[in-house]
This record gives sequence, C-alpha cells and structure tokens, in this order.
Amino acid sequence: MNLYFENLSKIYHGKTIFENINGKVDKQDKIGLIGVNGIGKTTLVKLLSGLESSDGGNIRYSPAALKILYIEQYPEFDKEISVYDDVCKTLNNERNTNKDTIAAKVLTDLGLAKELWTQRAAGLSGGEKTKLMLCKVLVSEYDLLIMDEPTNHLDMGSCQWLEEYLSRLNKTLLVISHDRFFLDRVANKIWELTSTGLKSYEGNYSDYRIQKEIELKNITREYQKQQSRIQSLEKMIAARKNWFASAHNAAGQNDFYRSKAKKHTSVIKAKERELERLENNKIDKPVKTVTPAFDIINKNIIIKKLPPVLVRTAKVSKAFGKRTIFKNISVNIRRGDKIALLGSNGSGKTTLLKIINNTDADYEGSVTVNPSVRIGYFAQELDNLNHAATVIDDVLSTGATVGEARLLLACLLFRGDDVNKRIGSLSMGEQCRTAMAKLILSGANLLILDEPTNYMDIVSKEKIEEVLEDFRGTVLFVSHDRYFTGRIANRIFEIRDQAVRCYEGNYDYYLSKSRHEQMNANTDGDLNQISDNIRRLECQLAFISGKLAEPAEEAVKEHLNAEFIKVARELNQYKETVKRLQK
Repeated sequence: MNLYFENLSKIYHGKTIFENINGKVDKQDKIGLIGVNGIGKTTLVKLLSGLESSDGGNIRYSPAALKILYIEQYPEFDKEISVYDDVCKTLNNERNTNKDTIAAKVLTDLGLAKELWTQRAAGLSGGEKTKLMLCKVLVSEYDLLIMDEPTNHLDMGSCQWLEEYLSRLNKTLLVISHDRFFLDRVANKIWELTSTGLKSYEGNYSDYRIQKEIELKNITREYQKQQSRIQSLEKMIAARKNWFASAHNAAGQNDFYRSKAKKHTSVIKAKERELERLENNKIDKPVKTVTPAFDIINKNIIIKKLPPVLVRTAKVSKAFGKRTIFKNISVNIRRGDKIALLGSNGSGKTTLLKIINNTDADYEGSVTVNPSVRIGYFAQELDNLNHAATVIDDVLSTGATVGEARLLLACLLFRGDDVNKRIGSLSMGEQCRTAMAKLILSGANLLILDEPTNYMDIVSKEKIEEVLEDFRGTVLFVSHDRYFTGRIANRIFEIRDQAVRCYEGNYDYYLSKSRHEQMNANTDGDLNQISDNIRRLECQLAFISGKLAEPAEEAVKEHLNAEFIKVARELNQYKETVKRLQK
C-alpha cells in the first residue's frame, strides 16, 4: 500500500491551518507525527483518513480502496450502547464467526473488567474509553492504522502493552503523539509539522533529535557564512561607488582615466546582482534557545543549608470508607532527591502527594517535614494561578524581580508580548508553564508536582525538563510521561499492592529491577535458579555430544540421540521463558 499527498492545504473560518504540505506513507511505515499544539496535526490526519476535505492539493491512495482505521483522540460512542455491544458491533462489520469469544478475549486482554462490559461505553473514564478503542483495533481489518494520542489517559502498564502490540504489528501506522518514550519504542520514521511545512526524518524520536541538532548546527553555520558574505558585499559595493565617484570627477576630460573608472561600474553591478540573489534567498536567522537561568532557578536553594532528610513518613495509611488505598507507608525524602512516584491509576499517587503537602489530613500514621523545608505544590487543577492577571503580573506576585521573571518565562517559551497575555485566555499547556514559573520563583526548595507536563507539546515538555534538571532543590513528582521520568528521576517510588517499593536508581534501573521481580514471580523461582538450570543443561548437552562423538553400538547411539533431543528441548524452554519475560 501507498498514500501520497501533494500541495495539501486547509483553511478554517478564513484562517490557514497549513498549505502546500507534501508527503507519502509507504507500506510498513510506522510514522510518529509531532509538532506544537495547534499546528494542525489532527487536521492533517483527518484529511488523510477522508474524514475531512482539503482546500487545495490532492491525496492519492494505492490501492484506491485503501482501508484506513482512524482512532480519534476523544472517541464518541452511541449514548446507549454497552461496552460489550460496541466491540460486537465492530465484529459484525468485519466477520461473523466466533463473535462472542473474540469480544470477550479482547476485552479481557485490554484489562477492561467484566463488570464494565454491560455499562454504557459513553460513561467510561478517559483511560477506559481509550482501551475500548484499542479493543476495536484488535478486531478490525485495515491497511493503515491512524491514531491520535493513543497513550493519553493510559497508565504505564497499558502503555507498555500498546507499545509491544504496535511494535509487533505487521501493518502500516501513522500516530500523533507527544509521548517521546512511546515514539522511541514504536516509530521508524518521524514527521515534524511546522509553520513552514512537513519534514520527514528516518528513525525514532531519539534519532530525530540527533538529526535536528545536526540540522540546526548546519543552518547556523550557513546563516553566519551568508551574513558574512552579505556584509562583505555591502562594504565592497559602497567602497567601489565612493571610489568611482571621486575617480570619475578627478578624470575630467581625460578619456583614459574616464574609461578606467567606467570599468568599475561592471564590477559594482556584478556585486549588486550577487547581493540581490543572496537577499532573495536569505536564510532565516536560527532561533536561539534560551537556556535555563541557573542562578535564578536556584536563587533560594544554594544559600540555604538543608538537612540530609527533608520529609519522613511513618506507617502512613489511607482509606476511603472501607476501601484501603495504601497502608503502613514509611519513606524518606532526602535533600537533592528527584523522585518519581509511580503506580497504576487509582493506586493513590495524588493522595500521597496531598498528604505530604498537608492538604489531606485524613490519614493514619505520621508525616514529619523539616522546618527548613518550603514546599511548592503543582496540582493538576492549576489552582495557584490568578486567571484575571497577566502572565508577568502573576509571576511577579512571587516576589521576583521583573528581570528574573522575564528571563525564566523566556526559558519557558514566553517571548515578547506573550508575558502580557491574560492567564484566563491561555491554553492549558501555557497555563502549566506559567504555574511552573511561579513555583520555581516562589522560593520553594521541595517541589511536589502532580502531572506537570499534562497538556504540553514536546517543545514545552523539554523546556520544563531543562529547568528541572538545573533545579538543585528536591522534587517529588507523579507523571505518566516516561521520557520525562527517565530524564529527571534519580529515585523511584512505586505504589503497588497498597505498599510503596523504593528503587535507589533512575528509571532504567527501575525497569530492569521490576522486570526481574516479575520474572521471579512468573516462574515460581528466582533468576539465579533459572540460570543454574540453563548452565546444568548446557553441561549435559556438552557431555552427551562428547559421547556421541565416540564409537558405540547403534542402540547406544539411539539412546544418546533421544537424550540429546530431550535435554535440548528443556534448555530451549528455559531460554524462551527468559526471553519472553525480559521483553
């Protein structure tokens, strides 16, 4: 299959969303579509899906009857249809055999509990709706799968399942996502949509970043080279014009000197033509990224001595009615920690943050916060913002100077007049960046962050990461963004089975350790025992191979061959188990 589009344009209410967009989708492509919020990513995939019509250009499909399955970001369902019936409805459109068996299997595989099957699909939570849409992917026939932010609302376990499924999927995929970890696992090509067009990069998101850095260096070098040549030509032309004017006047009626002066006019015209060509093909000045202002970010951190342990919790338990969320949690938050608090949806992550922040006092146990600690709390509701104020005025309410506020806001992508926008008129992503600026400048030395990068595009996320990397205080955060977690965290707390497990390392360390824990649980024995069995069987195979190489009667040879096959099969089973659990 192939899909081509040329000079594609779209206009909404007189506003051009994009124009002259070109690209193609080839068979087995797994494309990640990225770009800042509002640039037109969803509009583009709807045009390619045939759900909307373009205002210019054309799209060609090969074959002409190419079957496209589009999974939208905010799925809508019939008001009265049940979860189970919605899957069966999709099956009716695709196949008619074993409908009940298939529907039950996919709903179970996607983790939708049986008690949800009879509920209305429209009444599901965001994560449950996403899982239901994924069920429909599993039972549908298509040539090209297009998905818009499929990891939104999914917990980490569900994201991992989806990554594994899509990476093994022998179909063509186009997916919009701000989840860089997901794009690294799934994509083999990245499309970047900007105000200047659509550009394709080979590889996953990390490959794209490397290519972008090289591209920026090359553009900067070419820009500087062109600017140098333009300045040189301008000086040269001005100097020659001055010389020509004085030489022409000095020549008087002397034909020889007049002729010599006129020769310079052709040189001047040639230089002017070259300058005109450069001006007509001028390279835009690369946008200089404002780096986080280290001294401002850490103004209230480096001058204040803090104890080794900032917060201690002792046997903290929390229940809602008869439902226990967690119990007997005892952890320490140390100076300089950057802790990611992980756990499935509903495990109590936000609740624990609120308990430590003292905004939830209904719990058992104790929380001790050192008196020198000043907490800055970032809630998902962004309730620390004054929606009637401008960005700059609200940030200045922290006591920061205008210079400090403007510099940090520039680090967080607020440029020029952006700082004078009223907060109530900002997008959710812009409000998140404003809230983060207020926290950083508030003087807090312990930041407690609940999903700080929600609603943000990739560029905004990376700016928040840069600021937090330079922050020398302590951070405790909840995030579903695994790329963000991998870049920031140096410790991991995981709420699992109503308890907290502490991992003294970064996100990669956590993944490795938790994978081994899962392996041990799934094999009724530890990894050491499996390794011992593999080594034992390998020794047996070597011994049998040696015997087979020696002269022996036919009956003995047959017995040894049978034994060799038996041991080899057992060895392969152990090795396959290890491979399967390590994925």
